[in-house]
Amino acid sequence: MALFAAMRTITLFASALLFIAACSDDTGPTDTGTPPSDTSTDTTTPPTDGGGDTTTPPTDGGGDTAPPTDTGAPTCGDGRPDVSGITGTEGLIVARDGTIYYTQSGVVGRLVPGGTPETFVTIAGAGTVWGLALDAANETLYVGVPGTGIYRIDLTAGSPSAELFVTGGSANGLTIGPDGFLYYSNFSDGEVNRVDPAGTGTPVAVLASPISQPNGVAFDNDGTLLVCSYGTGILHRLTLTDGVETGRAEAASGLGNPDGIAVDADGRLYVTDNGTGRLLRTEADGSGMMMLATGIPAAASLDFGSGALSCSDIYIASSATMARYEMGTANGADVPWH
Repeated sequence: MALFAAMRTITLFASALLFIAACSDDTGPTDTGTPPSDTSTDTTTPPTDGGGDTTTPPTDGGGDTAPPTDTGAPTCGDGRPDVSGITGTEGLIVARDGTIYYTQSGVVGRLVPGGTPETFVTIAGAGTVWGLALDAANETLYVGVPGTGIYRIDLTAGSPSAELFVTGGSANGLTIGPDGFLYYSNFSDGEVNRVDPAGTGTPVAVLASPISQPNGVAFDNDGTLLVCSYGTGILHRLTLTDGVETGRAEAASGLGNPDGIAVDADGRLYVTDNGTGRLLRTEADGSGMMMLATGIPAAASLDFGSGALSCSDIYIASSATMARYEMGTANGADVPWH
């Protein structure tokens, strides 16, 4: 009996050991996949980020991570609004949605897709108003007023108004560079300046030497800066390093009194001749000059349509009626202000 009891005890003890081993076997269900506690966090954004891993964190207000660069090629519609009632314009820019902004004596006007021309913002004390530029986000409009400086208009404000940003000079042509800085020609002193939109409005000289009556400015598809010399009829192409000229070449000549400049997606150059009212086009290298349109009194700023508008149309500011040249081919370039 004692031997039997001892053997029974040994058997029970062995069974217990086998049971414990089975419960701790490494091939159990806990190793076959991601633990249940991980399945809601590995494939979605953690709730504490408020979506912050894939979008701008709420604490940034969308401003800290959005670089001042173009957001993509403009969409293109087929709209051709009636611009026959818009007269006496100098500056012109088309926003990404197809809104046309233009300058007239003392005011900035606009034509919203589907709307009618209207006075948008009055600039107190301003007579002549020249060029316009839009930032990449299409939230700030810059306005050149000779003798006063450059104003900026917050397009997101409930009641937009003009705020003086750069003081002095004769800001004529304005554009946004690939670096997000505002570049503008100073018509009276032969200079081109750049300004940090996030700074205090202090201009920095760009040119290594003066350009006679610089007017329209735009960046080419390769990042070089194009500057119209109203006084000589030459279109200059500037190589910049950190926003300062390190090289200059003649992009085109014989342009009369070049005022506005635009570039299409193929790199071709479009220039208005203010003196004779012509719209001219050259190849990217300045060759093959072609006259596209005539009879545009004091042809000035120009821009391609965008958004709701046809991107193959070019709008041209004029001392008479705003002009539209319907080209039918070649969309506007993917430029920052679109």
